[in-house]
Amino acid sequence: MTAGDLPPEAAGRLSSPVFSSGLSVNDFAACLQLGLRPVALVQGYCVMRWSSYGANPPVGYRPVSGYNAYGNPGVGGYRYGGVGPFTGAGYQYGPRANALSTYRCPHYYTSGEHRTWGENYEQSWLTSTWEQGYETARARMVEEAAEAGAHGVVGVVDTSSLLIDRSIREFHMYGTAVVVEGGQRPERVWSSYLAGGRLSKLVESGFMPTEVVAAMASVRTWPVCVTEMLMRGSYVPGGYMGGDPVEITQVADAQMQARRLARDHVKGRLGGHNLHGADLRVAVHEIGEGQTEVDCVLRGTVVRRYRAAEPLPPPRLTVRANG
Repeated sequence: MTAGDLPPEAAGRLSSPVFSSGLSVNDFAACLQLGLRPVALVQGYCVMRWSSYGANPPVGYRPVSGYNAYGNPGVGGYRYGGVGPFTGAGYQYGPRANALSTYRCPHYYTSGEHRTWGENYEQSWLTSTWEQGYETARARMVEEAAEAGAHGVVGVVDTSSLLIDRSIREFHMYGTAVVVEGGQRPERVWSSYLAGGRLSKLVESGFMPTEVVAAMASVRTWPVCVTEMLMRGSYVPGGYMGGDPVEITQVADAQMQARRLARDHVKGRLGGHNLHGADLRVAVHEIGEGQTEVDCVLRGTVVRRYRAAEPLPPPRLTVRANG
């Protein structure tokens, strides 16, 4: 998007002599106290579609040699979906480059339907598509702010939701564009999830926001037999029914792996600066047959120190009650 390419609705909103704001009364007053003058409500929007498989699909085969599920030399052939390690002189469902961990069946005897092999893997095609949608919406919001002559955007709100089915997702981001009174227009419009008192405390501590940042990690579990049975509530180690508590390790690992990946993705985009106001959201979807999908989104405001900490001047009285 370049200057002059804004949608007609956005161009009309920015050219109006009346400004709009997404701030609460308290946040609006705190911005004025900081010397930030709101000029417009700005927003960005994007719709992305992703494939269920992508460049690194969840179903794949690899050449192997060895023994089948019964401990006997295997014969050439294929085994679909990883239900049993068909490790004969043929192919089996095997780990991918984005595999995070693998799990093996602990039993000595298994049937042909027994899931003797499992895996947790990152759905990297979902991660990259989510990032593209988020960044596109953010760029369009910042473009609107630049068109309004703003220095930054405060109180940013971003949402991501599914449209029609799980392969189409919309991204919407909006915030209040502000001008720093008496300040020079920066080369890049900065943005912040913070506003009001939280932004005031940040500036008081000697930090300034540079941009909002977010990353998503999606981890899928392909359950091994123990995980599948425990998710059904009908299995304990050893194959006997019982009431003792048992940790479902593969599912717990998926939760931790998703959080770690989201954190690492964000850290890779900080450029040596700090993340402030980190917000972590996790959603779990049941796919069926013990399979789960863990989506983790971590967002926050990138900040940098520009001076030593010093207290802000006391607030000025703006409304006086008579009598």
